[in-house]
Amino acid sequence: MRAKKLVTLAVPFMLLVGCEVGDKDSTHKTEQTSKVITKTVISEQQYPYYICEQVVEFQFKKDELLLNLGESLKGKEKAKAKAVLKTSNEIDKILDNMEHIKVPDTYKDIHKSIQEGVTEARKATKLIKDAGKEDKQKIQEATMKGTEFLSGVDGEHWKKAIYELSQENKDAYSKALDKKVKEHSK
Repeated sequence: MRAKKLVTLAVPFMLLVGCEVGDKDSTHKTEQTSKVITKTVISEQQYPYYICEQVVEFQFKKDELLLNLGESLKGKEKAKAKAVLKTSNEIDKILDNMEHIKVPDTYKDIHKSIQEGVTEARKATKLIKDAGKEDKQKIQEATMKGTEFLSGVDGEHWKKAIYELSQENKDAYSKALDKKVKEHSK
């Protein structure tokens, strides 16, 4: 009899204890993952060549973007509009390469100019990516608007930085240009 009373009291108690109130927040818990950005370590000797290579590669991709835009304006193929988006993504990767490096102390001021140019160029790629969710016509319009932000070496920020780098290392830009021309001619 005692066991029966104990069980009748214990069962409701166990149910009560087992049902926790928990957080009063009604939103679901989601695990947030942060994108880890690793910075490439560049030595003082490598920096001028590395930046010049990235700037030259940017120029090649910018030209490719404009060629793809011209072809998409002529033709009715959706593939050309997708090529514009693909090239825009490649430009973003190049901008990431310029942005995510550990800059040697001697080049901090020069890299500020590079960063300003990167920020400006990102405006164009953002316009193109946002239009990529729409139709071909929107991609063409966004690319036309974005070309003003894709000045690259001709822009004031990178022109100044390349000039300063060439003052310190005379052949950095020419070597980078030769290397990239050989790569793209294959």
